[in-house]
Amino acid sequence: MTPLTNRASRPGRLRRAGLVSVVAMGLLVPLAGIAPSQAAAVPTGAPVVSTGGGSAKEEINICGYVGCLKDGEVIKVMTRNIYLGADLRPAFEADGVAGFVAANGEIFNQVTATNMPTRSKGLAKEIRKVQPDVVGLQEAALWRTGPVDFDAALNQQPVATNVYQDFLKILMKRLNKNGKTYRVALVNDEFDFEGPADTDGNPNTGPLGADINGRLTMRDAILIKRGAGIKIKGERGKHYSMGYEVNVAGLVNVKVLRGWQSLKVKIRNSPWIRFSNTHLESFDDRTQRPSLRAQQAQELVDKVKRGKQPNIVVGDFNSDRPGLVPGDGQAYNVMRDNGYRSVGTKDPWSCCISGSYDLMTGSKKDFDHRVDQIFTSTPKKVKKISTKVTGRKKQNGYWNSDHAGVTSQLFVFRR
Repeated sequence: MTPLTNRASRPGRLRRAGLVSVVAMGLLVPLAGIAPSQAAAVPTGAPVVSTGGGSAKEEINICGYVGCLKDGEVIKVMTRNIYLGADLRPAFEADGVAGFVAANGEIFNQVTATNMPTRSKGLAKEIRKVQPDVVGLQEAALWRTGPVDFDAALNQQPVATNVYQDFLKILMKRLNKNGKTYRVALVNDEFDFEGPADTDGNPNTGPLGADINGRLTMRDAILIKRGAGIKIKGERGKHYSMGYEVNVAGLVNVKVLRGWQSLKVKIRNSPWIRFSNTHLESFDDRTQRPSLRAQQAQELVDKVKRGKQPNIVVGDFNSDRPGLVPGDGQAYNVMRDNGYRSVGTKDPWSCCISGSYDLMTGSKKDFDHRVDQIFTSTPKKVKKISTKVTGRKKQNGYWNSDHAGVTSQLFVFRR
């Protein structure tokens, strides 16, 4: 259990016409001439359609020209940072072994306080309500415990195996409570660290107060909607070669692994789309040029884009233009310089609840910038229709995460 994530930088709606309505984030899409036999073959996860009158103007609003709907598919993608459950800075900044043990106890207790089992109810409700076809998750933490073992930290060889909270499993159970609606298509392990923790606050119980070993495995994941006519192939993923390094308690140098994951997805009548998900470094020296997260962004664009297929990248980039402070915009600028364009939104902001120990306090005013991005490097093939930001209100007494969720409804051309 050590430092991993901090928060960094800041930053439609279709008019309704008397057409064929597609129930998907309030979108009305003209889809004339679907025979009953054809409608019966539409996957259960596809937009629900009903016949009506038509307007060329509405069609132009959706995909750009009269008759364009037959040339592609309406899809929805979401980026959702679900919050790992604790601020890891105390472990980064710990003074000596005793301080490290105490800091790990604080972190583990905060994981309990931020209550993922309850927060998952709101997160699942968000996803079910928006019904994205593909979701990129960040901070899908796996917390485990084991007997006190200082060598696990010193040798950087985690050994704890007792699952305390598996955020991905908890969320999927909530999400599929009333039927199997989503599945995990890809999950990648990243930063994996373990250390002794004083969970009872008593330095006299256990060696240097340590009661247990606590282990954090950070993961990102891609979810796919079931029954929506979606196929996948070509799953890939890799750690970034550049990572944040920190000396923990004056004892051991630790590298925080982050990475990207990617797959090809075909959504109903769309072409094959390259969809990728990432979480760039949070702890970064913004005065460095290029910054660490800017280097990770460059590695991302170098590795991900292959071929001529439509390309969509989502994630927590910890960067926007201009950003909250000078230097925050570097990773965003790398994406722009490599031909990527935002198809997400900064209206309203999606980041971040600040200074709340248990995610029960804080205000909507805390959402004052953007780091949760949705990009495409193929803007001629991927057109933004509308966007939605979710999770800006507490549910069940908690914020669903310190971030809000961002969903974009897109039209993907087959040309």
